[in-house]
Amino acid sequence: MHKQSLILQQKAPKNINELDQAFQLIDQKLDAPSSQLLLMKTRYISIDPIMRVWISGARTYLPALQQNDIIHAFTLSSPVDNQNDIYFGPAGLQTHFLYDKTNKKKQLIKVPRQMLQLLQKCELQNSNLLTIILNGLPAYYGLVDFCKIQKGQRVVISASAGATGLFCIQLALNMQCDVIGFTGDIEKIKFLQNQFPNLRIINYKSDDWDKQIEDNSVDCYFDNVGEYMLEKMIQKMRKNGKIALCGSMGSSSNYSERQGLSNMNQIIYKRLKLKGITFNQELNKIQAAFDYLFQQFQQKKLRIFQEEYNQLSDTPKALKRLFKGENIGKIIINLDNQTKL
Repeated sequence: MHKQSLILQQKAPKNINELDQAFQLIDQKLDAPSSQLLLMKTRYISIDPIMRVWISGARTYLPALQQNDIIHAFTLSSPVDNQNDIYFGPAGLQTHFLYDKTNKKKQLIKVPRQMLQLLQKCELQNSNLLTIILNGLPAYYGLVDFCKIQKGQRVVISASAGATGLFCIQLALNMQCDVIGFTGDIEKIKFLQNQFPNLRIINYKSDDWDKQIEDNSVDCYFDNVGEYMLEKMIQKMRKNGKIALCGSMGSSSNYSERQGLSNMNQIIYKRLKLKGITFNQELNKIQAAFDYLFQQFQQKKLRIFQEEYNQLSDTPKALKRLFKGENIGKIIINLDNQTKL
């Protein structure tokens, strides 16, 4: 058995067009599994903005990547001899791997069978589970659990045409909030206008974008950008407003030289509440989150927008598209129908 892997050749260049230089696709022979090892096949790979931070060599909640390391990525995978079982976790950019099922520090979580049945009931694909976990859960934790959005409240969402942003838009609109979404691309503006007529869209690349929202008028801000946009939005928040911090794409290309905020004093006198949001932060609330999301799927109030590539070698191309902001919704590498190596 052979596998393909994408390893870190060098730290990510600042020029996105040179991104291929950071990767090397290698072919390796896999040893035969022992009784305690499962031979796993990667079925779906999630392409996420944080991958730009990982390939810069920065340490996050996953170890810092060194040269020749397999690049981090969240995946859905299955034992080669049992495709009915699906595991979620950070298995990385590789087509196959050996998994120690006796390891007490397991990084992979077996997806409950009832959840797979729910996907089918909602007419969703297995690959959609990656989007629900990595993007739907943060949207729920940020807007429903933390901000506790209510009918009529003003909710602002940055990177609103991204995978998490699209979940946020739908959850807030379903709650009958006054929803404003930021995006900087004309095609994305058209897409959002067509899909969500009740959404107010602001092009953050326009000179007066920040003047299109009144000061002291926002109840909840779901932030996927950070930096300059977060600073401007602090000015727009009402007293006792809440800000869900889910991403920092504004500094992901220059991770080591972030600028920070100059208006921290407004956080104090407005008595704002800020909270970092990740998909895996509220394990005691995960069942409530899934119940909430799947109920909306069943009621046809929630949709998933997803783009797919079909080869591991497509990953640099998919990442370029993501880092340039050309994607709408989630990007997935779908290896499910790939022939055996």
